[in-house]
Amino acid sequence: MSQGSLTRRELLRLAAAAGVAVPFAGAMRSDLAMAAAPKRGGTLRVGVNSDVTSLDPNDTVFANNPVYFQVYNYLVKFSATLRPRPDLAQSWELAKDGMSAVFHLQSNVRTHSAGIFNANALIANFERVKDRTTGGGLFSRLQDWSSAERIDDLSVRFKFARPRPDFLAMVARWGMIDPAAFANVKAQGGGTGPFRVQEWVPGDHVTFVRFDQYWQSGIPSVDRIILRPYTESQSMENAFRAGTIEIAHTLRAKDGERLRASGYNITQAPVPNEYFVMTLNARRRPFDNIKVRQALQHVVDRATIVRNALGGVGKPVVQMVAPGALGYDPKLDAEFAFDLDKAKAMLRNAGVNEGLKVQFLTLTSDPALPEIAQIIQADLKKVGIDAQVDLQDPSSYFPTYFGGKFDLNLTFTTLATLDPTEMTVGSPFRTNPTNPSWLETGPPQGYIDAVNKLTSSFDERERWGYLREAVRYVLGQSWAVPIAVRLPLFGVGKSVRGFAVDPQMIMSLRTVWLES
Repeated sequence: MSQGSLTRRELLRLAAAAGVAVPFAGAMRSDLAMAAAPKRGGTLRVGVNSDVTSLDPNDTVFANNPVYFQVYNYLVKFSATLRPRPDLAQSWELAKDGMSAVFHLQSNVRTHSAGIFNANALIANFERVKDRTTGGGLFSRLQDWSSAERIDDLSVRFKFARPRPDFLAMVARWGMIDPAAFANVKAQGGGTGPFRVQEWVPGDHVTFVRFDQYWQSGIPSVDRIILRPYTESQSMENAFRAGTIEIAHTLRAKDGERLRASGYNITQAPVPNEYFVMTLNARRRPFDNIKVRQALQHVVDRATIVRNALGGVGKPVVQMVAPGALGYDPKLDAEFAFDLDKAKAMLRNAGVNEGLKVQFLTLTSDPALPEIAQIIQADLKKVGIDAQVDLQDPSSYFPTYFGGKFDLNLTFTTLATLDPTEMTVGSPFRTNPTNPSWLETGPPQGYIDAVNKLTSSFDERERWGYLREAVRYVLGQSWAVPIAVRLPLFGVGKSVRGFAVDPQMIMSLRTVWLES
């Protein structure tokens, strides 16, 4: 399997292994057919389950996903069959030694401030990413990208500190900002995308309006998009049923079949790309003791979580790899299985006594998170750990989490699907001192060595084999406890056409139009 080139058969196997029930390929063909003659105009109303925390695409946290593809373009995007395709970059070449890559930009791309996005703008974005204060989640991701060189007005060569056969997967999450918007992008946005930000009232709504100078002909179709946060899942479902919103992002997984049986259009991403995970703060006692961390691998009742909190949607996982992918190791399922007696014995041997009190941080970005936390909380109690669940909205959660102010943390992050290194996209697997589980010190050198090995070959099967080694190392060190595949469901109104979800679980509204 070459990078970004899963066959349809392999993709179907991957989806089936993760419990995807929706026949995504047929659904996507239907959407494309219906979008052949789109109507222009209208306002699209979208419900989201938490307010965005920033309009800066470098702030790569889940709450901001609904903003990304509406306001920003990316150098490349990946198709539903995991093939890279042009976006702002019309073509690219990787050097034979893997130590550099050249991107050739589309011509005449306008920014939201009426400028031109060219090589200088791309280099300015690169410099912003390389600054820790402005790079956000991309600062760690593009750490090996050492320099950018202007070749001509539309071409840039990036040089790497070591070979990067995964260079396309790395830029698939790098949204391009209008350089004129740098100073105020967090509050006001600004890119080259099909919509520009008209207004953001935190806690109430974000409004996007059509960018009439968008470089792709015929896009977008709707005049306006309004994102409105709903802090309670039932409130968003009620709004969707009533027609107050045309798109519900994200519905509770366990409500999906019920709504579909009632005649509502419920869809999901084309491939499994995310999973729920509990992380431990290895800088805090008693989790600075590896034996304590290892005991908690056996506390999570994944089957009960999938059945009760996720309504049977998804699949239990003990590793950071999509089930069915080449790097998935089925031997680990039994080795790190749920076993409270084993966990209790391991904790006692590690010197942890009954009555240990810990803080269990989680957030409201997915309605399943509080329910998953309660199930884990109950099992922690059975092994003598009193975990106090601290549920926070994104605006307070992310400063707490990235500041390392937690004992246990429950969130969701990225599976290795596009590429073996995709596991490192999520903050729990950063290789530098911004990793919240290893704040200031950074993770163990053995992990860094294992991650570096993922790019030591250009043979894809060999690289996925190295991923098995990296995953085993992480599970042995036990600062992360994978739980289950996350398959967010989207409610799509009957008048909506052209709706799409990227393989990275990011909603795209650039081709959406309203039939009525």
